[in-house]
Amino acid sequence: MSNNSANLDRLLRETGAQGDASEKIREAAQNNPDVAKALGKLTESDIAGISAILNDKQALAHIMSSPKAQALLKRFKG
Repeated sequence: MSNNSANLDRLLRETGAQGDASEKIREAAQNNPDVAKALGKLTESDIAGISAILNDKQALAHIMSSPKAQALLKRFKG
């Protein structure tokens, strides 16, 4: 199993991503070399930090309301 795949599996497991969310994340990693490359560089500490933020509704809401996050969402949605 590649480091990218192992990191993706661990991230999905720790954040509790399931169903459609899990599949969308997997598709992004499989279809975008930059996403796969970034996943491969994640450390145990990075994964733990990401998981903590994604599991904290207030922190996640704060991040998602930032101008950069809104611009990314707009870009992804077309």
